[in-house]
Amino acid sequence: MLRKPAPDPMSHSAPLRRRTLLLLLVPALLAACTRPLPPPPDGMLPPPPEPPQPALVTSLHVEAAGDTVLLALQVTNPYQAPVQVTFPSGQTYDFAVRAGGNELWRWSADRGFTAAVQTLTLEPGATWSFGERWVRPAGVRGELTAVGRLTSSSHPAERTAAFRAP
Repeated sequence: MLRKPAPDPMSHSAPLRRRTLLLLLVPALLAACTRPLPPPPDGMLPPPPEPPQPALVTSLHVEAAGDTVLLALQVTNPYQAPVQVTFPSGQTYDFAVRAGGNELWRWSADRGFTAAVQTLTLEPGATWSFGERWVRPAGVRGELTAVGRLTSSSHPAERTAAFRAP
């Protein structure tokens, strides 16, 4: 009759030793992989972050008369220095009219704009004025919201104004 050899008392400890080794190696490997990179050689440093852009003062005026709604967005530089305002395309502003959550009209909806980035200078104390006219469709009445937006990538601004269509 063949007898099974007696179990080795160390055979159960082998998996435990492997687990212990893994538990010790994993944090060491993670620490080695997450070390910060050394700084690049002189002359190759990344540019410093851009300073925050000064805020421009904006206002939106709405005048509803009959079926015509006049919208005027004004953007003013309140600073003593010129402000460089960047736009991602030839579009510099936009207007919309909403009723509740529904957009009834957007000025830019049927327009095309150049796909070139442009930077315009707004001089100290100067104001840009953008104006458009919306002819209200028959049957659109009640509380509406106008939205005026400066489409700048460097100085985005949006203003809303509630008005009543008779």
